[in-house]
Amino acid sequence: MAFSLFGGDNPLNDEKVLSADDWKQLFEESRRQAVTALLYDALLMLTKEQRPSRSVLFHFLSMTQTIERDNTLRHQALVAFQDEVMQPLGLPTVVVKGSAIARQYPNPLHRECGDNDLYTGSDTESIARRLESLGIEVDRKDPRHISFIFHDVDFECHSYLLYHNDDPKWLNVPIHPETATYALPLYQHLFFLAKHMEHHAVFFHNPIRLRDLIDWCILLRSGDFDLEALRKIKSGTDVDLFIELMTLYCNRLFGTDFPCQVPDTLVADDFDLLYMQCPERHRLAIVRVARRSWKYIRYGRKYRALYGQSMFRRFYINNVWVAMRNKLIPA
Repeated sequence: MAFSLFGGDNPLNDEKVLSADDWKQLFEESRRQAVTALLYDALLMLTKEQRPSRSVLFHFLSMTQTIERDNTLRHQALVAFQDEVMQPLGLPTVVVKGSAIARQYPNPLHRECGDNDLYTGSDTESIARRLESLGIEVDRKDPRHISFIFHDVDFECHSYLLYHNDDPKWLNVPIHPETATYALPLYQHLFFLAKHMEHHAVFFHNPIRLRDLIDWCILLRSGDFDLEALRKIKSGTDVDLFIELMTLYCNRLFGTDFPCQVPDTLVADDFDLLYMQCPERHRLAIVRVARRSWKYIRYGRKYRALYGQSMFRRFYINNVWVAMRNKLIPA
């Protein structure tokens, strides 16, 4: 990824040859990290001697074509949603994550997406009623958003984006004027992404994936990015130093040189330890609690440097009430 997206050196040379098993493992890992199409782009930049066998390359190509097809269908559904739902209501379509990030990539179709996420704020309920008038079933179980299937694509329309319902005033900028679609300004989008990643890594114990880190760097290097605006909006929040540490880690991982301000007590690898080394969810709650508690104890000083308090206090006192409210308590 550093080689293909960020101008890094070719990681392979005449002395480093990957075996068939190595390529197979790399393919499987790329699927877990949601970067298969991006890795395929990198493979095409290698010399013919450095590329994997045709059979392995075919697996990458086949998966890449699937990703392209899914992204095309997702975009077509988004355009149809604007035409059939939002335009009749006189509302803008504000896209978050997904295609709003993909448009910054060299090949937008190669950035994997899950669904179409929209910020609809106080208009969410009127959109739900419009969908139901069209015969579309709407799921309202999550207080943050409604979810539904439109033109065979999953959608979520968010009443608010942050998990504590403490959203700032979100702004929007046009991304596709011809289809009346919008996105958050980059500094706000980065703030939201950091909040989303950090919350899932800490609250749900889901590891941050390579795709998330690539998204971060792709947006940071955009000409529209305002560093001072990002630092202003994150100041004093629970992702203030998380953002700086993640940027430091990305610099080490991809060879980039984005500005970051990290306390002397933290190093780049701490990001990997705290937010990427998460075991698979165990079926027993007591095991999950024990694992989380041991991690909080083992890296207590690092967590305090990041949050100014112990993770026991932050997780169990500050966050469990949110899970109880949303009926999504992770043990």
